[in-house]
Amino acid sequence: MGNNRQRYKTQFRPAYSRLHEDRDLRWVVPFAVRYVIVIVGERFAGKSAALSYLSETRGFRSYSLTDELRNEASQRGLPLEPRAALRGLGNEVRADAADRALLARLTLRRIHADHLLGQWRGNPTQRIAVGGFKRPEELRLFQGLGGSCLIISVRAEEAKRYARSRTSGVLKRELQDVYDRKGKPVAVTKRSFARYVDRPDLQGTRDRWTDGYGQAVQELLNMWTPAEIYNNDSLGALYSKLDVHVDAMDRRHRTTN
Repeated sequence: MGNNRQRYKTQFRPAYSRLHEDRDLRWVVPFAVRYVIVIVGERFAGKSAALSYLSETRGFRSYSLTDELRNEASQRGLPLEPRAALRGLGNEVRADAADRALLARLTLRRIHADHLLGQWRGNPTQRIAVGGFKRPEELRLFQGLGGSCLIISVRAEEAKRYARSRTSGVLKRELQDVYDRKGKPVAVTKRSFARYVDRPDLQGTRDRWTDGYGQAVQELLNMWTPAEIYNNDSLGALYSKLDVHVDAMDRRHRTTN
């Protein structure tokens, strides 16, 4: 019995009561992965900075559901900009598959494929960081991994997020082809940020063809998450807060490898 415990020490613990409900969970269970950290949050709250830090500084292998969407766009010969077009494609592929968690499933499959293809050679007990979640069903799929998955909600005040969108130049770029009802170019203002950038991400956009399959980040954020980080200060403060959670997960999921 002791040898068996050691053998499965670094594997995901399956949520046995739900395991039969999703073949992807059965697929992921055998991975020799220490644990997964999922990053969710509003736009410009600091999700990308958090994922970059986990990957570049803390040694995580990083994945994003958005990468699967970009791959789909490339296969169809579609441009990756403007962002609204990519968002619309995400709504479409979820609706076509009648699967609100489709991009999460594809991400799990990619993690599985990387493992089988030896992408983790030299570090068989890889720690994983995942971002790009836009619907609650996507998050629930990863929640099915149980204690081997920590979900961190990165939040920030709207004024801070607006300022970051302007400073980065992203807001201006996303609004350059947007026009108001009178046909005039939309100015870069806090109001336009809320209407054309923040609201579509949080609440989705109305489309009778994809209704019920669009983005619903606000609904996702209303779900209970065990860890919340408020990123209203410097990047250094964000990294320090992440370190607390990473160090705790490292202690909880120790490995002798």
